[in-house]
Amino acid sequence: MLLSGRIKSFQSLLMAAMLVFAVGCVKQTVETEELPPPKPPAPMVRKKPAPKPPMKKKEMDVTEAERRRKRAAFKRSLAAFENDLVYFDFDKSEIRSDMRATLDAKARFLQEFPSIRVQVEGHCDERGTVEYNIALGHRRSQSSKDYLVSLGVKASRVDTVSYGEERPADSRSNEAGWAKNRRAKFNVIGGIPAGMN
Repeated sequence: MLLSGRIKSFQSLLMAAMLVFAVGCVKQTVETEELPPPKPPAPMVRKKPAPKPPMKKKEMDVTEAERRRKRAAFKRSLAAFENDLVYFDFDKSEIRSDMRATLDAKARFLQEFPSIRVQVEGHCDERGTVEYNIALGHRRSQSSKDYLVSLGVKASRVDTVSYGEERPADSRSNEAGWAKNRRAKFNVIGGIPAGMN
């Protein structure tokens, strides 16, 4: 009987343990009720920069009008640069005092538009030999270039050439015609800024 009392006591103890275990499981289940799965994180989307608001018609007109105004002003300055000639005395290549203002204006134009390259043509009247006039025309174009360089224009932007008596501006063989032929002429040969031509 002792054995059977021990078995019953063991069985009771075992039952009590199972009951505690079962109650603990139920309690745990109740405490951890099922939650819905977490939402996946939203994919990263790169935000595009906000588009610039369209320009109003008035703003576009002002901008275009400003461009046209600048282009017209450049063309006037360019025409003056190329059409204003530097004249020389007979058989001389020194810059005359009355021609300095013309060269000063040319230097200002070149400083305002630093990409522009020019060529200075030296010309003579028909008196003298062809060889002499080519050399004199070269001295005239070179003295014009030197004057511009003395005002701050880079020498590399100015080329020179001499035509001697080959390209007269006036075909008359008198002092009025010869005076027009003793000249330096300036031509833009490159570097006109974008949008200005």
